[in-house]
Amino acid sequence: MNDYEKVKIEINESITSDNFKEHLRKNYHNSYDEYMDDTRGIDLDVFYEEMSIPINELVPKGMTIKEYFGKEQRLLRGE
Repeated sequence: MNDYEKVKIEINESITSDNFKEHLRKNYHNSYDEYMDDTRGIDLDVFYEEMSIPINELVPKGMTIKEYFGKEQRLLRGE
């Protein structure tokens, strides 16, 4: 059972008027369709790989990853 089906069941089992249930179904259906249209055809693994910053560009030369993400360095950077 996917999330869309779970939401439909939750709406159907809710204690509200039929008009409000129909309103919820319509809004959820529109939101779900928008989401699917925006993400359809996108391979998210490839997308995130292309949009990511290589670690060697992030961490200064001569510093380890552990040092860079350590508490002391984060405090120095104001994070």
